[in-house]
Amino acid sequence: MTRILIIDDAVHIRRLVTRMLEQVDFTTIEAADGVEGLRVLKEQRPDVVICDISMPVMNGHEFLNTVRNDPQLQHIPVIIITAMGQEEEAAISLMKADAYLTKPFSSSQLIETIYSQLNKNKAEEPNLL
Repeated sequence: MTRILIIDDAVHIRRLVTRMLEQVDFTTIEAADGVEGLRVLKEQRPDVVICDISMPVMNGHEFLNTVRNDPQLQHIPVIIITAMGQEEEAAISLMKADAYLTKPFSSSQLIETIYSQLNKNKAEEPNLL
């Protein structure tokens, strides 16, 4: 079963995303900030991370930089979610995020983005035969 880590300081956003993902039988894990998210990421190794940008303690930029600099974590896809406007797209893509969504987003947009990242990872796995 696919496991998704949702990192957002807003409880209502985490719960909304969880409900969206439960529609397709994804298992979700929640964290309230980047520090907690990093701990959970290291302990549970989810298949995909969904991370907000604006959070206390450790924001999404710091979280993503930490993940990308860790050889054991850098392969895990990180999808950034943000309330920023479209003019921030370039800045977000420069952060080495695998994908991003601007709030509000639909469940179909979210699920499609997750599947895209999962399929991308499968295509990049080495053939061991």
